[in-house]
Amino acid sequence: MTKGKVGLKIRLFSILALLFTSLGCSDSGENLDFSFPSELTDIAGQQFDPQSLEGKPIVINFFASWCDPCKREISEIERINSRSYKPELASQYLDDLNVTFVGINSGETDINRAKDLIDQTGASYIILYGDDGTLLQNVGAVGLPFTI
Repeated sequence: MTKGKVGLKIRLFSILALLFTSLGCSDSGENLDFSFPSELTDIAGQQFDPQSLEGKPIVINFFASWCDPCKREISEIERINSRSYKPELASQYLDDLNVTFVGINSGETDINRAKDLIDQTGASYIILYGDDGTLLQNVGAVGLPFTI
């Protein structure tokens, strides 16, 4: 097994473990108090409607085009999202949970570079633009990529 495949398996396991852990962490039934700022837009420039995600478990990945680890992570998340990595595993867990993946471009100075990155990686999950870094900071991140 190549070093890259081992690393990818470890990341997939880590993402799934974090997802399952976060789903069962609170006995009170409370969710993380996270709200999408109104300035976030989709690739067409339309304001994002966060109500479309209400009640669904969400994995949010913050990224920027200049961040090399972000590029790799976007590709890995896409493989999980499209169920092309271990389809039997993805179908068994992700489909049952109805997980939605969201990418948020953060701290980008050239939005076109971010859009080019998404084209290059083939990401088909929800991608949002417009975070000046404030949202990233508000969730406690100290760098990119950052996934919650």
